Amino acid sequence: MRSFLYKSLVLGVGLGMSTMGQAAPWVDSSDIYLRADIQALADAGVITVPVNTYPLMWAGIGADLAKVEPATLTPALTDAFSRVNFYYRQAIDSRGNAAIKATAATDAARFQHFGSDYREKGQLSASYEYVGERFAFKVAGTGAYDAQDDENARLDDSYMAVVLGNWIVTAGAVQQWWGPGFDSALHKSNNARPMPSVMLSRNNAAGFETPWLSWIGPWTLTAGISWMNDDRAIEDTLLWNLRGSVRPFKQLEIGLSWTTQFCGEGQECDFSTAIKSITGQRDCRNDTGEGCSNYGNQLAGWDIRYSDLWFDVPVGLYMERKCEDSKGDPWQIVDCAVLVGADTRFNLAQQQYKLFFEYTDTMVACGSDPNVFNCFYEHSTYLSGSRYYKRSLGSTYDSDAKVYVLGLVGQFADSHGINAYLRYAQLNKDGKSPSHGWAPQPAKEDLLMLELSYRMPLLKGMMTFGGTASRSEFDTDNDTDASLFGSYEYRF
Repeated sequence: MRSFLYKSLVLGVGLGMSTMGQAAPWVDSSDIYLRADIQALADAGVITVPVNTYPLMWAGIGADLAKVEPATLTPALTDAFSRVNFYYRQAIDSRGNAAIKATAATDAARFQHFGSDYREKGQLSASYEYVGERFAFKVAGTGAYDAQDDENARLDDSYMAVVLGNWIVTAGAVQQWWGPGFDSALHKSNNARPMPSVMLSRNNAAGFETPWLSWIGPWTLTAGISWMNDDRAIEDTLLWNLRGSVRPFKQLEIGLSWTTQFCGEGQECDFSTAIKSITGQRDCRNDTGEGCSNYGNQLAGWDIRYSDLWFDVPVGLYMERKCEDSKGDPWQIVDCAVLVGADTRFNLAQQQYKLFFEYTDTMVACGSDPNVFNCFYEHSTYLSGSRYYKRSLGSTYDSDAKVYVLGLVGQFADSHGINAYLRYAQLNKDGKSPSHGWAPQPAKEDLLMLELSYRMPLLKGMMTFGGTASRSEFDTDNDTDASLFGSYEYRF
């Protein structure tokens, strides 16, 4: 009887989500509801692989799902398991998947979070995905109206991927998200559009079998090179990416990440210079008395998430720390921004909710004067900094910001869902910006914003609508603003 009920539940969930499937070798960073379910299963130990690096490969998740007896799970976890298992089955069983999505908004989105619903005032996207046993590709095109970066035609999210043993080689423009945050991330997030990249990632994150290394637990590794082909101070800069994570026991996940910008127009770009940049070596050739400097523009750090039950209430605590420089050795990193957060989940009838709080601080002083900022995401040679089309690769609030966010993700029957964000942000808190013109020049602003969105199936597709209401205080005046948006996606 229990087995029959479970099968009926899976079927019901599958029918309810039949318009929401995705065919890809991985989970991307476009669906906050799916991520909430994956995190809930990971916190409960159902999923054992690290889950805070996106794209997140399906192979390890699928192996964990196959070991689960749903009858042993709570009703809420059974619902989460059913939804994740549905997406996984659709991803591995599908051989072709086309989609069309249209979005209209009164204003372009100001901030981007995990699974953001839209970016520009108007967007029309079409895509086709194919997933085989060892080969996958996606062809995607987007037309944007009144684009913030003036790029009205885009190939974002297009890729080709091939599985080689337990590794996936990917070429294309795939969004990356590094870290446990839901509202933002300091190193890689959805804030900037994806860059053309060639990446190598571990497919199944299963741990080592040898006793010498099995204590590490399941582990992930991704590395590759991105081409920063936007209009920037140094054209054609390259970005080396490296990210690894381990999960030594079910309550704990630790991630390490590092990037460095190198090459580009007018810069040394031979093999030895690239190796020096990638290996973090220092340039001590100058005789100005200012000491040594690192090759390239580096950003490195770590993140950690711990989860447990406190008085039968699920609680997660996480922190991300990313740094601009080091005092010599690679592990002596300094000039660091931080993100800290806490989350829980609860149920009301057949509704599941995730509630989280995050604090982001990118108010970093990199020099000897602790009151001089304009440092994080900046560089004296690569003046455009760690940005792509003038949006930071990490925090959606850029540098010199302190932000508090209370977020809620709710999932209901038949694929209905809601997410909400209440933000208080102190943006460009020192009121200054670099004068070279290649960095954003925002005004000093205290912002209170409420962002809401709701999704629901409609006409065999998925409709999402919502908006924002905000109050801004500047040095000279105040401003109240509101926006609305709606989107519709159809897959076939």
